[in-house]
Amino acid sequence: MADQVCYDDIVAAVAATDMVVRGGFVVPPDERLVDPHTGHPVGSVVMIGNIGGAMWPRFRAEQPAHPEPLDAWTRIRLAPIAARYGATYVHPSDEPFQPFPRWAQRAEPVWQSPIGLLIHPTYGLWHAYRGAFLFAGNVAGLPSPPDGTSPCVTCGDQPCLSTCPVDAFDRDGYAADRCRDHVASAVAPDCLHDGCAARRACPVGTRFVYGADQMLLHMRAFVGSHLDR
Repeated sequence: MADQVCYDDIVAAVAATDMVVRGGFVVPPDERLVDPHTGHPVGSVVMIGNIGGAMWPRFRAEQPAHPEPLDAWTRIRLAPIAARYGATYVHPSDEPFQPFPRWAQRAEPVWQSPIGLLIHPTYGLWHAYRGAFLFAGNVAGLPSPPDGTSPCVTCGDQPCLSTCPVDAFDRDGYAADRCRDHVASAVAPDCLHDGCAARRACPVGTRFVYGADQMLLHMRAFVGSHLDR
């Protein structure tokens, strides 16, 4: 392996999984970010995720027998790539938890939407982060820091805040239990099978909306034991 890893090589390696590299950033010398596995300082972070449903057919074809199959599959696929390039792979659900939303905002143009999800100017709310590669040194060819303005700023109606059937979202917070109870209830609108009504109301990135199978897996994971009530 070369002394310095090239960003384009990581992009190509991750593309073989149907996930994508989603930017990265250099950690400034005065910022202390420590690799939770090695205890060593981190020099660069590269973000990995999915856009729309591009990864879904591959995931379903390779889905492991696991209580959390998507998390398990992403670890199976991404950890060896990180190791190949001398990096540590961290997953959003790994402890100690890492600040993935903040990292994402440093890596590419995403902003917090009124319903909490990060919004991208092209993909809208139909994307996610599946992990990060932590490098001790610099990665050659990292893209420039993100710039721009959230599309929510010019979205006057903000239908995401008015579409939820149980008013779980407002400018003061999110009523998670109320949301879960509705999703598990099968009362129209059927957010369990069709996906979050507030998320689907966003006019940005509609061509990247998840398919029904992808929606259902995520929503079942979200409601968990509420479905058994």
